[in-house]
Formats: sequence, C-alpha cells, structure tokens
Amino acid sequence: MFKALKYLKLIGLFQNSKKAYKEHTGKDRPAFLSRRFMGAIVLLVGTALSIHLGVKIDSNIFANIADSADKMVGAGIVLYGAIMEIVGIVKRERKE
Repeated sequence: MFKALKYLKLIGLFQNSKKAYKEHTGKDRPAFLSRRFMGAIVLLVGTALSIHLGVKIDSNIFANIADSADKMVGAGIVLYGAIMEIVGIVKRERKE
C-alpha cells in the first residue's frame, strides 16, 4: 500500500495516475488512488479543520457571494479566454 502513495503527486497535478500505476505494477489502480476519492478526503479534512478552527458561515457571507456572483462569472470567462489564447499560441509556436 505504501508503494502506491508515490502516485499521490500525479493525482495532485491532475495527471493520469491510472496509466502510471498500471505500467509500473501491471495491476489495476486501487480505488484510493482515484481523483474522486482524494477529492473527497481533501473535502472532509477541510470541513473538519473549519469546524475545529471555529469558522462560521452565516447569511451575510452568502449574501456577499450572491452580490458578487456576476463579477466572479465575468472574471472566470475572461480567465478562460486568456488561458485558451495562451494555449493556442503555445500550440502554434510548437507547430512552427
């Protein structure tokens, strides 16, 4: 089991841990090496830390999020467009 922990880095970098594990061991990847499982673990740890540290979420926080949702969506669209532009330029440069 501890040998499988070296694949956690691949999961953290959103790379294909399933393929690397299969190439290395010849076996199917265990369930605990999936991105979904690790995401659930991170979510549980974050929730436990929030509760332990006394983070309170009240209606004012949700009101602020709702008020700034349009700005967040706009910023997300701009970031997505910028990333797509950069990826396109890099791919074009590699072709040439």
